[in-house]
Amino acid sequence: MVDVPTRLARLGPTIERLMAIGGTPGLALGVFTKGNAPYYANYGFKDAEKKLKVTEDTVFPVCSLTKALTAAALGLLVEEKKVNWDTLVKDALPDFQSRDATLQNHATITDLLCHRTGMGWADNLIIGTDANVLVPAKDMVKYVNDRPLQLPFRGGFAYNNLHYELAGRIIEAASGQSYYDFVKTRLLDPLDMHRTFLKTPPAETDNVSRCYNALDDATSAPITCPRLGDDWYGAPSGGMRSTTKDLGKLYGAFISAFNDQFGDSQAAPSEGNPLKQATHLMSGKIPMVETSKHETSYALGWARGMPTIGQGAHQLLLFHQGSLPGALAFVGLLPESETAVVILTNSLALNDVADWVGHVVLEELLDIADKYRNDYVSLAEAAVAENLKWYPALTKELEEGRKGGAPPNLSRNTWARTGTISTSSRWREGGKITKLSWAHDGGVPPVEFIKV
Repeated sequence: MVDVPTRLARLGPTIERLMAIGGTPGLALGVFTKGNAPYYANYGFKDAEKKLKVTEDTVFPVCSLTKALTAAALGLLVEEKKVNWDTLVKDALPDFQSRDATLQNHATITDLLCHRTGMGWADNLIIGTDANVLVPAKDMVKYVNDRPLQLPFRGGFAYNNLHYELAGRIIEAASGQSYYDFVKTRLLDPLDMHRTFLKTPPAETDNVSRCYNALDDATSAPITCPRLGDDWYGAPSGGMRSTTKDLGKLYGAFISAFNDQFGDSQAAPSEGNPLKQATHLMSGKIPMVETSKHETSYALGWARGMPTIGQGAHQLLLFHQGSLPGALAFVGLLPESETAVVILTNSLALNDVADWVGHVVLEELLDIADKYRNDYVSLAEAAVAENLKWYPALTKELEEGRKGGAPPNLSRNTWARTGTISTSSRWREGGKITKLSWAHDGGVPPVEFIKV
């Protein structure tokens, strides 16, 4: 029988093909099974221009994989009885004064962490040009307070990063420490995660990946990495930067806590494991899909179940994806076999490359028969073709919406960073536009780019 590392190594050509289809310069894969040596496979470049290769110590943005860490931090405070899972948000955080009476008087910590408040999300108003976060730390709660109730309260699953921003403030209010200090001292340091950060890593940090966005031909354009956490906002919902090696320690602790504590809420975690309250953190709270043959629910920073991988494989999977400009990430936990799969990438690709690769690896680990395996390369190609339809449709809608051929309203423009037009875009063959005027700041004469 072929050993697992050899079987995983054989997936290399498929993984590289999926990266090429989506436009991803670099990818780090880690597979961790209790009792076995970690398996690392690294593909492509952390810096495509300098041809610097990815390693298991390369630091990537992990985006929404941060949410499980934030929920776990609240689990420590629940364990210490400083809050409980049913504590009202307004009681834990007096600055929370929602414009909506239902949210104000009934939303709990659990409601936040499992995304069932129905509160408006408005993510598109938060990250601006050059990865700048547009909501300063001092205005975060005020910004959340102004969100309306957009869906029925507890009426369904509605993913919302603002929930975890509030959770971060609750951690600070209940602990008396900053979010950064509490998470670092209570979770990251005990797990020896010394290459994990909750904001942009210090300039002297080595082996940090660049960030890229994929253009429509799957080439990669370098961009500024997300600045989440640099001025606090975004740290609790998506600010973590980490490595596959560090995340193997975190997810091993989650699996251990899951297996130790489920079925016995009083069971103590394994020695050295700082995670508490796993039975609440990792049990489903609300369906993600209203009608599903198999469980697909959201817990606290974790989803349970998954769209069908192969056929006949119904082993419980806890998972999460992450997405930001310049990065995609995936984690999947198989508690029954005590296995964790981590995929980190450095591009916002034309499809979810991290998720596709995660599916491929999970099928191999679950030993799905060849005749039942999915053709993820074909599916990825189809996804790209479908996703690219969005761009001309948007352009058409915007053009049709212009009144009388009026020029753009300069007061509403979002300015690009100086010098990025030539490096982050390309002229389309056969395109109608042959000249582009670009100004990076008010009062500065525009620069003209002419197609040659």
